[in-house]
Amino acid sequence: MTTVEAITELGQLSQGRETLKRAKRTAQVLGVVATAMLVATLTTSPAQAAAANRGCDTTGADGFIYFPSWGTGPVTTLKLEWHLDDTLADGHHTRIRFLSKQHDGTIHYWPWHKNTGGAGNHEWAATSATDSYGIFDIGAEIARYEGDTKLNSCTDW
Repeated sequence: MTTVEAITELGQLSQGRETLKRAKRTAQVLGVVATAMLVATLTTSPAQAAAANRGCDTTGADGFIYFPSWGTGPVTTLKLEWHLDDTLADGHHTRIRFLSKQHDGTIHYWPWHKNTGGAGNHEWAATSATDSYGIFDIGAEIARYEGDTKLNSCTDW
């Protein structure tokens, strides 16, 4: 091999190394870009939330809570709409309340809402619930009351 041939071969090897280095850098950059695009897609895509209902009926009371965008949880704020009927002319009133479970399974018992309009009366309201510990599961409790004494109730998760 002549000196000229050796120098030419070394130059080609050097160019090959530079090409390999550029290819590696390009692959690294493409990997970072692909990862960034995936993270951006996952964090900015809207959640696949679906509507849900929880409700039941017990003697004298029938009710449910509608959740327009529950999805699969967990969330810290949740919109909901409760509906409550008094189904018995017995002089008692009905109540409904939202139930939620936190990350450790602790049940959060939300305040009661009353229907004191008598048999055949339907009450409802749209509201929201916020729990900084998270809402991991949803439920409803419907009851019939005499004053502040619970006579009977049902729960749906």
